[in-house]
Amino acid sequence: MNNNLQIALDLRLSKFWFLLAYIFLLVLGILSLIPGPDIGGSDKLAHFLSYAVLSAWFSLLVKQRKSLWLILFGLISYGLLLELLQGFTSYRSEDMADAVANSFGVITGLAFYFSPLRRILRVVDNWLFTRL
Repeated sequence: MNNNLQIALDLRLSKFWFLLAYIFLLVLGILSLIPGPDIGGSDKLAHFLSYAVLSAWFSLLVKQRKSLWLILFGLISYGLLLELLQGFTSYRSEDMADAVANSFGVITGLAFYFSPLRRILRVVDNWLFTRL
């Protein structure tokens, strides 16, 4: 890959984009550990989508493909930890099916690394950078 293409792929506001990702991680953790409303039925779709969005967001931000392994293991571990911590509360219970849904969400979200959204994020990043 030539230098011009590499420069074009770098995010100028990477700290901002990562801050948003970490805020989402924090919000997900808090929502997972506070008492929540009984939504009835299965919440597996919510688990899957939450982790898919989080994984997709991180995958759009990283520069190197090998970083996907860190996202994969990091977010799956985070989901497992939150499920374990839920078991220690009196108002939540740990559910391995939730952990599986989380994990499938993480795996699905990683596919966004290979999508055109990576370029779109860079265009938005550049546009915001020139206006701030």
